[in-house]
Amino acid sequence: MAPLGMMYLAAYLRRREGVDVRIIDMSPARITYENLGQEIRNYRPDWLGISALTFESDGLHRVAAIAKEVRPDLPVVAGGPHPSAYTNQVMGDRHIDYAVIGEGELTTDDLSQALRTHGSVDIIDGLAWRENGSIHVNPRLRYIENLDAMPYPAWDLIDIPRYRKFVRMSRYGNSNYVVLFTSRACPYQCLYCHKIFGKGFQARSPENVLAEIKMLHDTYGVREFEIVDDIFNCDLPRAKRIFDLIAESGMKIHFTLPNAFRGDHADEEFFAKARRAGAVFMSFAVETASPRLQKMIRKNIQLEKINRNIALARKEGIFCQGLFMLGFPSETREELRTTIDFAVRSQLHAAHFFMVNPYEGTELAELAKKMGKPVVNDFNNNYMTSGFSNLTDLSDKEVNRIRRWGLMRFWLKPSRVWAIVRDYPRKSQLPYLAIILIKRFLFKV
Repeated sequence: MAPLGMMYLAAYLRRREGVDVRIIDMSPARITYENLGQEIRNYRPDWLGISALTFESDGLHRVAAIAKEVRPDLPVVAGGPHPSAYTNQVMGDRHIDYAVIGEGELTTDDLSQALRTHGSVDIIDGLAWRENGSIHVNPRLRYIENLDAMPYPAWDLIDIPRYRKFVRMSRYGNSNYVVLFTSRACPYQCLYCHKIFGKGFQARSPENVLAEIKMLHDTYGVREFEIVDDIFNCDLPRAKRIFDLIAESGMKIHFTLPNAFRGDHADEEFFAKARRAGAVFMSFAVETASPRLQKMIRKNIQLEKINRNIALARKEGIFCQGLFMLGFPSETREELRTTIDFAVRSQLHAAHFFMVNPYEGTELAELAKKMGKPVVNDFNNNYMTSGFSNLTDLSDKEVNRIRRWGLMRFWLKPSRVWAIVRDYPRKSQLPYLAIILIKRFLFKV
């Protein structure tokens, strides 16, 4: 999807006179590692920023090495989820000079100014740097509180139509689309979360959100939106107001919530307003159906209520997907089966059973270490492709067997197959979804 974090940084930096920014999103821009060096030579930046998720970390280090090969004196700054979680490993790369930890705008702006003026960096909040061979890390203390004062992401720096060909989180749609942040952070304390944006919920006003949607609709012809907040509906009246404003605007748009809301913090009115505004797809992050594990991971989902809300959303004609996590510390065979039973008996159209992985920077990782279990350090190995860190007392083989049993029970239920064919918003994509499902059955951990 569009590199929303980088686009926010670009827009924030451009507020200063004389600052020019370019974003290279390599795949949509059709830029390869082989010709990236020439792109850097042509643009001649004062410094280079690289953002990466953990499973993209090889690319992060490769780009940094290319940059230093082309311009040995070019300051290279790493940011995003991976450098925030694995700061010391990232800073151990001699090709990387700085790392921005967590929310990036304030730190990146301060660093940019220091680099332009040859000022000191040692007091910059949320910054890691290397000095005399030692790595120094300033903790993240400041977060942006007034999101309405933030500029919109730099949509003009990307080619929106090129993102149509990539798989979306919701796997819905085939026209110009964008991803949106309408809020940042989450007040809940789930032990597997990185909390990049802090613990307090910060939200844009409904009017501010609508203005960006209208701008994208009128200027770029966007008709499909994916909201990717941590928790879109933390302030339920605000969420409903956004739906009302969209419906009242007369814009004919569709939007999805592929991971952006808490499924038990909603009511019948929420789903009705969402549908009138154009909602076609929602993900319900249940994680586990074990009340004991819900308390242990501190998600504390109200299982009966989320099950009821799945039914309410489906009643409104919204395609419902469930997200589940298998393999929490001390999870038993019976608890694994309880989660699968919950999914099978629910009115979900689709469900994904992900394997729990403890990433650095989370409380789950600290718990894994106390258990003598490894945390994720093979960065090509992630919950979507291969392998997992088994935190249960069961064997890897048995956990995988139960997971496959769950996939079979869920997806091969005839009434569910019919509901998917009947209700999926974009029928032309059903063959593609079938291919994904086959791959999930073949997936081994």
